[in-house]
Amino acid sequence: MGMNKILPYERTGDSESNITLVFLHGSTMSKGGLSPFASVFTGYNCIVFDLAGHGESDGQEPDSISCFAEDVEYSVSQLKEQGIVKGKVILLGYSMGGAITCEIAIRNNLSLGGIVLLSSGGDLNSYTPLVDGLKPMPVEEFKTEDILDALFGIDTPEADKERIKELFSSTKSADATGYADLMLSNGYNNLEACKSIKIPALMVHGSDDKIVEPMAAVETWKAIEGSQLLMVPYKGHGAIYEDTEFIKDKIISFIKMCS
Repeated sequence: MGMNKILPYERTGDSESNITLVFLHGSTMSKGGLSPFASVFTGYNCIVFDLAGHGESDGQEPDSISCFAEDVEYSVSQLKEQGIVKGKVILLGYSMGGAITCEIAIRNNLSLGGIVLLSSGGDLNSYTPLVDGLKPMPVEEFKTEDILDALFGIDTPEADKERIKELFSSTKSADATGYADLMLSNGYNNLEACKSIKIPALMVHGSDDKIVEPMAAVETWKAIEGSQLLMVPYKGHGAIYEDTEFIKDKIISFIKMCS
């Protein structure tokens, strides 16, 4: 069950916009890790949530992607009533947040203008070999910092690597929470149900992603009729932090199509 409490959030951009972008962070993260990306969408009303059990959210780590989804649905509905979320709502989910975004679209309890999956997909079970490799590890041995080098593709400059690793390290959730996130995400496969999604959808993925393999995006794109796929050459799981301007422009084009 969800916690029926509004998730902590940060609001950026134009609060008067009639389009609200709701951002959901990934495994090991908190809203602080996704805020720099959200902050480039200055023309929209942007909300970045701390998922349950992460960052400032004092809830328990949910035991399923659909419990995470329920918390987001409740929070968005409440913020709509308060006039903080307004107009057309587009969900943007990064990594685990993309699975939650998928699940919300499948559940169809929220009225959404569209969804954007960032380095994610409707099946994270088949395309996350790095996480498969972590399963034998006792949870107390897991350190988020140990997997951060896997964020990058083959041509990421060292300066970008250091900047992005510092962002992830300084805004991460507790290591035990991060481990639980990775295991939960790795168990998620609702690809077949993605065929029921009838709203505009965009997959954005690095072609050299080692954490969530590119086929996760391709298979989801195939499953959602009329959806779009943006494959970013040579970039890894951290594509949105490297090619931010390019990706932002493509997402804005998509948002305009949803309007």
